[in-house]
Amino acid sequence: MSRSGWTWFAAFFTPANNPATGPFERIKISQSPPYGMHPDQHAAVFAPGHPDIGFFGSDGGLVRTSGTFADHSADCATRGLTGANLTDCQAWLKAIPVQIFTLNDGLRTLQFQGVSFNPNDPRNDLIGGTQDNGTWAYDGTTGNWFESIFGDGGNSGISLGATANRMHTYTGAQVDVNFEHDNPLTWDWVADPLLASGGRQRLFTCRSLRTRRSPEAGSSGCSTCSARRMTAARRPISMCTAMSSSGISRCPAVTGVALGGPAGPGKAGDLVGSGYGTDKSGSYVVWISRALQNPSTMWAATRRGRLFVTKKNADASDPTAVVFKRIDTASQPTRFISAVAIDPENSNHAFVSFSGYNAYTPTTPGHVFDVRYHPGSGTATWTDLSFNLGDMPVTGIALDSVTGTLYVATDFGVASLGSGSHEWRTAAPGLPFVAVYGISIDSAARVL
Repeated sequence: MSRSGWTWFAAFFTPANNPATGPFERIKISQSPPYGMHPDQHAAVFAPGHPDIGFFGSDGGLVRTSGTFADHSADCATRGLTGANLTDCQAWLKAIPVQIFTLNDGLRTLQFQGVSFNPNDPRNDLIGGTQDNGTWAYDGTTGNWFESIFGDGGNSGISLGATANRMHTYTGAQVDVNFEHDNPLTWDWVADPLLASGGRQRLFTCRSLRTRRSPEAGSSGCSTCSARRMTAARRPISMCTAMSSSGISRCPAVTGVALGGPAGPGKAGDLVGSGYGTDKSGSYVVWISRALQNPSTMWAATRRGRLFVTKKNADASDPTAVVFKRIDTASQPTRFISAVAIDPENSNHAFVSFSGYNAYTPTTPGHVFDVRYHPGSGTATWTDLSFNLGDMPVTGIALDSVTGTLYVATDFGVASLGSGSHEWRTAAPGLPFVAVYGISIDSAARVL
């Protein structure tokens, strides 16, 4: 797109009639504190009569340039460039907008993947990942959100014991941890074990959760070849359990052994393989839930509707001591299990939600189930609670342990089911009629 002799290419522009500045000048952040442009640009327009002021629409909303420029071409001398590369660099950095202004006030441009809360301060201390726009932190004392870490924001977690310890995910199996709350400068990369595990299929963003087992322990759901429990190498105070395409494994430093037994096709650590049956096989693990009052218990679910429970040694030092029991049957949908909410009073009881549509599984419908595991027989009783919910994807589930009310996130808002009721209702007046991708509850603090 061009105007008045200037040609703009999304994040790049050139004053085409100015030979002194060369072919391209890169729009770069020169203001302090910095405010960046989102790289996924979709539209550009110009201020009438002011071709040096550009407006850019992107996945991050709307910004405009200041119309004034700074010369940073001298920076190229420190980059080890010579010849044409040096010439190009000097041309590109010759005129950089001094400031980029956000115009997002009033624009609803962020899509949250989920929210994690500090259990000691659930109203004032939150973090949440946004699709393609970073992970944000909320300070209730000021009422402000700020971007704690850039990139594709996925799911997150705050330690239930040591709340300064936090984690977030980018896309796929990429995980950072932080030992200093939401400090943007102290996020540590710990994803190498997951990325090196040989995964073939992955969720776009990882699942994550925290346990109360110890101040250091937590869980993160990421789908790679085999799920791992990782220890952050920087300090010995963060551990997480991560989901993978085939199982759940514990991973000190950069190695890991699958929970439940060896990883690999058909082996005990391969929850999507033939070792647990031929139906609903393949794909990857999508959810892990821990029973806070019974740390030996873990529930896990897969992309195609397998559901597992272990009642033994979920935190055992020997990960092969974990024994998984598959408890779904052919009567439940072969669809994505989107969440598992364990009853805090009974670790053998959970509520399970399914995404997708009944139209894809017409002989096995259902979106919300009450599941009761019977350890003696190794079986479970499934009760469909979908009632009048309608055929729409359910993306998350939460249980209010005080009232027994069940809440679900759906593609069309949040619904609630009172204890003993057979009628789903809108959870609260004023909630927007939009897709909701995550739901969390602190029953004691009365916060959803």
